[in-house]
Amino acid sequence: MGRVRSVAIYVPCLQTGGAERVAAVLASGLHEAGVATTLIVDAERAGNAGFVAPGVEVVVLGGGHVANVGRLARRLRATKPDIALAIDAPASVKLAAAKLLAPGRTRIVLSYHGHPGIVRGRIGGAAFPLAGPLTRLSARTVCVSEGLRQRLVAEWRADAGKLACIPNPIPVERAQAAADAGALAARPLMILAVGRLVPEKGYDSLIRALALLPETVRLTILGDGPERPSLERAAAEAGVAGRVSLPGFAEPWPAYGQARVLALSSTSESFGNVVVEALASGLPVVATDCGGPGEILERGRYGTLVPVGDAAALAAGLRAALADPGDPGPRIARAATYAVSRVVARYLDLFEAVLAR
Repeated sequence: MGRVRSVAIYVPCLQTGGAERVAAVLASGLHEAGVATTLIVDAERAGNAGFVAPGVEVVVLGGGHVANVGRLARRLRATKPDIALAIDAPASVKLAAAKLLAPGRTRIVLSYHGHPGIVRGRIGGAAFPLAGPLTRLSARTVCVSEGLRQRLVAEWRADAGKLACIPNPIPVERAQAAADAGALAARPLMILAVGRLVPEKGYDSLIRALALLPETVRLTILGDGPERPSLERAAAEAGVAGRVSLPGFAEPWPAYGQARVLALSSTSESFGNVVVEALASGLPVVATDCGGPGEILERGRYGTLVPVGDAAALAAGLRAALADPGDPGPRIARAATYAVSRVVARYLDLFEAVLAR
């Protein structure tokens, strides 16, 4: 196993969300790689708990922000894990504060998973103006995409020497991959989108794009959130209410196995878990050029990129993908580079480098 024996991963909770799923999947992957892994959360939430392997210890701090910084510090002092890893900006601020209260042998690794415009809460927002001191305090700080790494250095004065770029681990083995292009072309004309119903997902633009496509085309958006009433109104105003389905949150893997194309219409995405999931399922992807998806798709090699907010361009990309879904093979191979075992290996390399210093 090398030098890494124990890792504590801290995330506020396991609610439905991309960063929360990363915490659960990464904890399970480290455990399966033979590392004693503890998952520390502020509060219990069921959303992504199903991704936590049985052998992972889960510790619930159970207090408010200030109290939990102290409880986290006491936990680090008592258990002395080799590495303590914070998942996303809010957890990074609190883990850094806990480290100041509990100096010792544990090395802390922080991480950024989103841009400041989409990070919720004042603590998470503070992680960006504080990127300089936070990255200097950390042993290393992980960014989930190269674009995010560049922004942290250029806009927030992060210590470039402390930054590492590691993508999110995706359990691609759960995919129900399309056998070939013919299997995709035989599916109904259904566009799938996956994510919380929040403004930064740009679903209003996707609904406008749907209105430009033939009436036989349907759209399903898996997710829940505060924008549901607004999106229902937008669909009605665009005359496509009968063609839009908003079934709420559900595990997306079965839906990938039924859709003909994935649409990502976000205004900003530091990574884009759903893009990798769709590729693993063999789906063509049409995404806005909003950050992380462009890196995953290698600037259009593995999917179509369109300008943010351009409903006509989005509709054109979707029309082409629906008409000719293409060969799923290269997309599936691309997704495999984000498999949990591969990403866990990169984290272990980073941890071992940190401990060797």
